[in-house]
Amino acid sequence: MTPEKGVIDNRPTCSLIESQGLNALDKWYVLIDLDHPAKKSSDLVTSLAAFNVSPKEINVVIFTHLHPDHMGHKDLFPNALFIFHKDEKLSFHFKHNKTLELEGDAVYDLSENGWPQYMDGMPDLRKLGNYLYIKHCPGHTKGSLVMFACIEKMIFAFVGGIFLNKSYYENWQPPGMSWNQEIIYDHMRFIQEHANVIVPGHGKPFII
Repeated sequence: MTPEKGVIDNRPTCSLIESQGLNALDKWYVLIDLDHPAKKSSDLVTSLAAFNVSPKEINVVIFTHLHPDHMGHKDLFPNALFIFHKDEKLSFHFKHNKTLELEGDAVYDLSENGWPQYMDGMPDLRKLGNYLYIKHCPGHTKGSLVMFACIEKMIFAFVGGIFLNKSYYENWQPPGMSWNQEIIYDHMRFIQEHANVIVPGHGKPFII
């Protein structure tokens, strides 16, 4: 997607996070967003296989937002807990799944399938350790989320619809067709101030 040419390829960015489980021998796998439902599910399966991970091993799937292009092929992950914000309109698609609907900003332990710890302030992102900071950033949708992780001393922001790709960041342009486009600018500035690497909703990660 580019501001100049519109939609060229609307495949979303799907991120895999691997961490150590509660048992030192175990691995804990988290996906942030899924593939476009119109695409072949084997694409996502093949991508996971490159990391020697099968869909059945995915413990948690966190959605930046519940637009259909970010939640395709959810049935590939029978053992996953699906996490999204309670204000997402399309949450009824998960009525037969194991879900956790967030109600505010939280930190989530990547090593266990526990309940997020809600918080009023912001944690020290440099000291997140094995936690994700999940921030409610309404705008693209009413329940949009942004995830922050500290990886190799770099703050990664998984931003979903805040920045669709690098060109949107460079042009300082929020996506169109949003629930409330104006308030997205506040989230854009927050991400710019606190992140080192942006993982956009539809493109490659980039350093800022």
